[in-house]
Amino acid sequence: MNEVKVKVSGMNCNHCKINVENNLRKIAGIEVAVADLMHGEVTLKGEDISLDKVKSTIESIGYSFEGQLG
Repeated sequence: MNEVKVKVSGMNCNHCKINVENNLRKIAGIEVAVADLMHGEVTLKGEDISLDKVKSTIESIGYSFEGQLG
């Protein structure tokens, strides 16, 4: 299982965290999505994670995709 961390801005409450996590888990290949509100990061685990799909999903629900970390 691969792990990818991405920077997301605009998450500022628990509802935001749950919204981002639930929507990202709908993407094929993503098994785990955990958002960290304090750092504005989301950790994704799975196989063949498409950053293009992650970006479009995050932006479609009103947050800003700032890119992959590390």
